[in-house]
Amino acid sequence: MDFALLGISKLQVFLLVLTRTAGIFTLTPTFGSNHIPPYVRMAMALGLGIIFLPLVGSGVQLPDDVPNMVFMIAREAMIGLAIGFICMMVFVTIETAGHFIDAQSGFSFAASVDPATGNSVSVASKFHNMLAILIFFATNCHHVLLMGLAESFRMAPVGQVDMNPAVANGMVSLFSSLFIVSIRISAPIFAALFLADIALAMISRVIPQMNVFVVGLPLKLGLALVGLLIAIPYVSGISHDVLGGVYNHITSFMSAAIHP
Repeated sequence: MDFALLGISKLQVFLLVLTRTAGIFTLTPTFGSNHIPPYVRMAMALGLGIIFLPLVGSGVQLPDDVPNMVFMIAREAMIGLAIGFICMMVFVTIETAGHFIDAQSGFSFAASVDPATGNSVSVASKFHNMLAILIFFATNCHHVLLMGLAESFRMAPVGQVDMNPAVANGMVSLFSSLFIVSIRISAPIFAALFLADIALAMISRVIPQMNVFVVGLPLKLGLALVGLLIAIPYVSGISHDVLGGVYNHITSFMSAAIHP
């Protein structure tokens, strides 16, 4: 009977670990993509749950009643979803820079539906998103994400976490810093397109007979395409830095989320 209870307790702990681990396979754009079949994501979550189970230890205080157990599972799910959401925001940061370029260059007229997310995307935003995914795997940033998830079990032990309401301030600060990164990524091309608008405005004043819209739209499209090619090393460097900072973002969130 004692062995049976021990097995049930171990199964409950594994369920809690799996609930937190599954968060990155729900919101993270790479692991949670619709291109990956659900059973493959579940298999990867089970594998990581087994790997992370020894990190939990034997000091987990499990409740005796079902409602408290459900509450504990929900709390672990919130932590996992928060980690996945942080990683998603990093990818959205890079993609948002593409949206800025699309709106300024005219690529937004050619928006299409992305089957992976179901959202409307344009040329520059999809380009930045694919570039971020390539950098994410090529530079082993997915290892950094898994390291951050593993570190969360040390900083916030399973079943011993009380979320601090002040974590909202930390999330706002994170969003602000990521928004600045979006502006940094899009700034060179955005500035070039802005100068092109000024030049077209001056030409329209000098030569009123010229249809600036007919001339300006292909000019800005070509300028944006050339700018995207030239800015690849610059964008790749910033994207690598922000993707590599996922670990710091996760640990900062965990530090702010736990009651002192």
